Amino acid sequence: MKLMVVDDEPIILNGIIRMIQKANTSFTEIVGAADGVDAVQKLAYFQPDLILTDIHMPEMDGLALIKEIQALNLCNRFIILTGYGDFAYARQALRYQVIDYLLKPINKEELLTVLTRVERTIMEEQHQTIEHDLLLLKEHILYNTPIEDMPLKPEQLHTLLPYPYTTIIVFQAYESVPLLTAERLEGVCALLSHVCKKTYTVHSRFLRQTVLIANGVHVPTDEEFQRACGELFDTKRILGSGYCIGLSVRKNDNDNLRDLYIEAMAAMLFNRYFSNSSLTIYRPESENIHSDYDNLVQYIEHSLAQQISIEQIEKDIQSILPPFSGHADCNKKLREQFLICVGVYLQSVGLTPESIWGEHAANKLFSPSSTPLENISVSEIIAQLIRYARSTDRHQPHTQAIDKIVAFVEQNYKLDLSLDAVADHVQMHPNYISMLFRKEMGLTFLHYLHTFRLTKAKQIMQENPEWPINTIAELVGYENPRHFFKVFKKFENITPGQYRLGNSSV
Repeated sequence: MKLMVVDDEPIILNGIIRMIQKANTSFTEIVGAADGVDAVQKLAYFQPDLILTDIHMPEMDGLALIKEIQALNLCNRFIILTGYGDFAYARQALRYQVIDYLLKPINKEELLTVLTRVERTIMEEQHQTIEHDLLLLKEHILYNTPIEDMPLKPEQLHTLLPYPYTTIIVFQAYESVPLLTAERLEGVCALLSHVCKKTYTVHSRFLRQTVLIANGVHVPTDEEFQRACGELFDTKRILGSGYCIGLSVRKNDNDNLRDLYIEAMAAMLFNRYFSNSSLTIYRPESENIHSDYDNLVQYIEHSLAQQISIEQIEKDIQSILPPFSGHADCNKKLREQFLICVGVYLQSVGLTPESIWGEHAANKLFSPSSTPLENISVSEIIAQLIRYARSTDRHQPHTQAIDKIVAFVEQNYKLDLSLDAVADHVQMHPNYISMLFRKEMGLTFLHYLHTFRLTKAKQIMQENPEWPINTIAELVGYENPRHFFKVFKKFENITPGQYRLGNSSV
């Protein structure tokens, strides 16, 4: 944790820093500042978790410093240090939500008691921040919400995934098999802990998936992956039951976690349909799998939205096909790759090939022993898929579905909403909700939710200029004030404090 101490008396400043260093607290990075102006300058490159500041200093006193720092959103935790016993200072400090007010000379035990309490608070907030960031990653990875629509900066990703190698493991539960328990996941993480220093899990009830995100300094070997995951499946399970596992690893590429997930999905489905093993690690044999998949998804969503006829689909199909040649081995690889793209799409919308073509036909279609796929067969696959989607996924008009979702958000925006929570209430697949919002409103669901909450926050700030920013953040659905600051800055290009100051001057 990072700490800044501000005092214009060098002896006191250095004494406080030494006192904290000798106490072996969690504040391992400590920076001293000679006065308020010096503190503001050092905050340009040092972002502390807590600031201890004297009140009476030349040029800029402690309370003016706190006000400036809060307006710039550089820190939100402060302890006042002063030699004055006038409670008026304490009352004024409390208006700025100062944590505590300590009199000089500093009592060591009292200071360390306060620091211990702050440490616990910071650790709780850091845990909340990780949970919040994981929810954002889940929306991005599983439901393809663009990362630019999220208040998730590169440095936050680096905090979550600081090591060079990132692995995504997809555990797919079929039929009546439950999602993995926390205990089983802890066992997997423990067996990978010597190479994966950080591990996180997200779940999707709709997709019946558990996704493990692991980050480390080395790539686990195939044997280590098998040892960690092997107890979760039985090679004798029949197709479509039990667990199926796929994984992919990349180096220094956290900006493309969605692609990493697609690769892990492809590995898992290749295992399911074209391999006898129970665990498949993605090998980048083709660099085109992402573009092939993206082309397929874009065409399917376009044909659904525009109600394109089946005849036109058959004419258009060449534009999304991989380039089949006359070579049998090449055709076989392309056939498998194309069917994997189909399988990944179906999985992403909560379907399986069996649900569309029936178990017998699906097994035959995806069987590795089938003859090379001809273009006309591919056209028919896409046509049947789109025909099925139209018959099962369009029970109500788009505007009626959007109205239902919007009404739910407007009534519950103060709660901890996620795309999964909304989907569960309105009984629509998260990916379908995302598609509707992009088509009907020109923005993602997450973008809409943040915009609605910020509108409410700005209204409250205008009507109640004295209310603390933290209180307003909680009122509009942000339990952690830091999340509120990040979202506000992301979408409004200014901090809440700057908005309030600008609005008060109008």
